[in-house]
Amino acid sequence: MNPDTNRFEMLKSVEELFEDIPETQLESMKKMFVATNSKLVRPNGKPVPGHWSIFKVGEEVVIKNYTFKVAYIGETSILFEPVGIVEIGKGK
Repeated sequence: MNPDTNRFEMLKSVEELFEDIPETQLESMKKMFVATNSKLVRPNGKPVPGHWSIFKVGEEVVIKNYTFKVAYIGETSILFEPVGIVEIGKGK
């Protein structure tokens, strides 16, 4: 989640980024990521700042003491599905 724009950005791992970088630029890029200690990159190739909240589809998160699973992430929205044991017959 980019806190400056309040939008979600699709991130890549550093390894995925290095696959797309030409050999001539590879060493300088590796030095930059070692210096920032970042393991993820933004769509523009810059390291992800450490203060950003990161979500992954399938990840479980706790909100207000209840566990949810991330089902979908769009540019401006995120869908959480409740995770828990379904109690048959409860509430009838």
